[in-house]
Amino acid sequence: MQPAASGSDAASEGVDQLIVVGRAHFAQLRTDPVLNVIELPDGLGVCLVHAVRGGGKIYVAPDESALFAGSAVDFETGLDAFRDGARTPLEKFDNNGSGTQG
Repeated sequence: MQPAASGSDAASEGVDQLIVVGRAHFAQLRTDPVLNVIELPDGLGVCLVHAVRGGGKIYVAPDESALFAGSAVDFETGLDAFRDGARTPLEKFDNNGSGTQG
């Protein structure tokens, strides 16, 4: 039997899982994205930033729902929309030609 994770360990595992989710979404949109990870305030989740022209940001909530914001959207504007509950439908993270590419 494994010992229960401490609060900080559990939080770290939760953040790691959100990063995995965000990376998987970016992998569907971009080839080999270089991502920076920002932990969001107030336990809102994480933001993965592909900081290149045409890159973008994916905000991932603790429930693993996500919001994609294109590179034209600044971080704070995207965060405000994410905080207000805006989310990108999962099918938009599909690179088969019908999903978000911008």
